[in-house]
Amino acid sequence: MQSSRTFLRHLPSIALALAVAAPLGAQDAASMHVNVHVPDSVAHVVDRQSAEHAHFAIVSRDGAATLLLMDTTIVAQMTDRGLARMNSHETTDTIQGAANRLFARMALGALQPLFDHGIAYHLRDMADARYAEGRLQILRANGEEMFRDTQAGHEPLMESFSPADAKAFARRAREAGANLRH
Repeated sequence: MQSSRTFLRHLPSIALALAVAAPLGAQDAASMHVNVHVPDSVAHVVDRQSAEHAHFAIVSRDGAATLLLMDTTIVAQMTDRGLARMNSHETTDTIQGAANRLFARMALGALQPLFDHGIAYHLRDMADARYAEGRLQILRANGEEMFRDTQAGHEPLMESFSPADAKAFARRAREAGANLRH
């Protein structure tokens, strides 16, 4: 009985560790890796936005993530397809051991509501948007790139869009930013 209580007390830590380790342990094409690092205070976690309500939207080449140009914000979020893939058994099937797979599935299920959100930056914080060095760059006034450390799938988010889509998004974001300032 004592060991059950100890296990339950440590379950949130175990779940978090497995959620991080499970996708890293799955090395085939079915795996899903999500890393979000937002070191500044101008990014906001928001409810998922509908692409239908966006002025412009692009989707990563693997279909896991999208970048939405809204009225006053730019939102990065996982697509429905990306969320479904993350929650599918394929994501955890390559993990060795039934117990490890079970814990990974439990952790991913528990964390699903966290991934069902977006990260938003206000357009007023954008100084420029361009496609350079193989990625979409949305720059703040201090030169920092928005979403630079955000990763969905196996590559950085801002490198995951086709060059044509990234260039179109940069152009639309610059126009929206200019319209917002006038």
